[in-house]
Amino acid sequence: MNLANLLEQHIERLGESDYLVFQDRVYTNVDMKRLACRIGNALRSLGVGRGDHVVVSMPNYPEVMAAFQGIWRVGAVIIPIMFMLGPDETRYILEDSDAKVVITSKELQDKILQASEGIPHVKHVIVMGGEVSPRALSLEGLLAEASDELDIVEVDEDDVALMIYTSGTTGRPKGVMLTHGNLYSNAVGGWEANEFDRLGRGVPTLLCLPLAHSFGVVVMNAGFLNPYPGAFYVLMSWFNPEEIFQLIERYKIYAFTGVPTMYHILLNHPAADKYDLSSLKRCIISAAPVTPELYKAFTEKFKVEMLEGYGLTEASPAVALCRGSMPYKPGSCGVPFPNVEVRIVDDEDRFLPPYEHGEIVVRGPNVMKGYYKRPQETAQALRNGWLHTGDIGYLDEEGYLYITDRKKDMIIKGGENIYPSEVESYLVEHPSVSEAAVIGIRDEKYGEDVMAFVVLRPGQEASEEELIAFCQGKLAKFKCPARIKFVEALPKTLVGKVQKGELRKMV
Repeated sequence: MNLANLLEQHIERLGESDYLVFQDRVYTNVDMKRLACRIGNALRSLGVGRGDHVVVSMPNYPEVMAAFQGIWRVGAVIIPIMFMLGPDETRYILEDSDAKVVITSKELQDKILQASEGIPHVKHVIVMGGEVSPRALSLEGLLAEASDELDIVEVDEDDVALMIYTSGTTGRPKGVMLTHGNLYSNAVGGWEANEFDRLGRGVPTLLCLPLAHSFGVVVMNAGFLNPYPGAFYVLMSWFNPEEIFQLIERYKIYAFTGVPTMYHILLNHPAADKYDLSSLKRCIISAAPVTPELYKAFTEKFKVEMLEGYGLTEASPAVALCRGSMPYKPGSCGVPFPNVEVRIVDDEDRFLPPYEHGEIVVRGPNVMKGYYKRPQETAQALRNGWLHTGDIGYLDEEGYLYITDRKKDMIIKGGENIYPSEVESYLVEHPSVSEAAVIGIRDEKYGEDVMAFVVLRPGQEASEEELIAFCQGKLAKFKCPARIKFVEALPKTLVGKVQKGELRKMV
């Protein structure tokens, strides 16, 4: 059941074929296998074997995907760490995860060495590209001595393949244990939900979201399931708006995946009109709510279909996705993946009927094994056989899923539930508002009241009174902000989610 077999099957099905383009260099599936085997042999020479934990922390490079494959070939567990995390956050994950080896790049060498210092179970730090510290090993040096042939260690479906740490928006990050079976089911579901079979051909896809994230693993695995020649990925180290336009034109990119912040930047970037973007037909958007205004403006400007999705790390990560073959419903993130069940429950975990708001729960082969070394939190999250997501939403009569908020973000004012995303959606309709985030603040009379943080569009002005009056013209008065604070930018996680905990500190 080892996921490394997906690459083997891709080669058997298509022969040697283009798989990845990075900085105009083409890597075939065979190139990726050779590199993966060398990395696996290098790890094995350092004593890494089945069940050992190996951290991968670097910007987007082909070596990230190859390292994932190499780690699995020896039966070990991948622990991706987002390269933008600070030394303290990185050290916490290194300590908690019981990692044996770290694979990183020259840009991060000093941070990783600082973060790993004094942690006894971190035996080796491997550095790619450039001069290596005496405390580290050179990846290139190890690869030069390694064979490009390596048999795959067989593992069980329930063996952990990936342990990824949640963003920590509700406290210390937790290691989410995802098995080979979890990730395989999500890759298959992702392939089917994207309906690429409708095209009957392979299409180029642009990747700029971090590979050291559950997104990267799912994209890699789903790509190996593609039965059509001509399907390849174009990889970017990080998000660069004009470079995205250049790559779409150069490689005739068909599909792109991003978070709402990225789409907002692309929509308003002055370089968009300089390039031929006519090949772009499909855009996947996830990780944060999508406003109707952003959807309408982006799809009309670039003549694309935009498919909203929903997921969380604990679900490997994808749960639901809009389908190109199904009617578009504004505000919905589509229907669940094949073999994934979604229900809505109240505070007593009782199922709710269509259109009733409650907590979203998920059941299926994609649901995590649990949190690493946290049995009580695992039991709480997986109670009654369902993954309790902490997200609030509802299902309509056709099974379309709508996300309204995080459970912990819901505001209760005088006994009435207020969903921040509803207030946010109206605030961004104001012509001067670029972004908005809403939180609850303490209030002696009502228990909680509504406060908004607003980012204005460049060159635009608006007052607190003006925006409150604007909301009152669209919403019930009790839902409207009592206070508005103007900020230059909203604090966000590395994948674009607004950090409302940071906003609460600013009150």
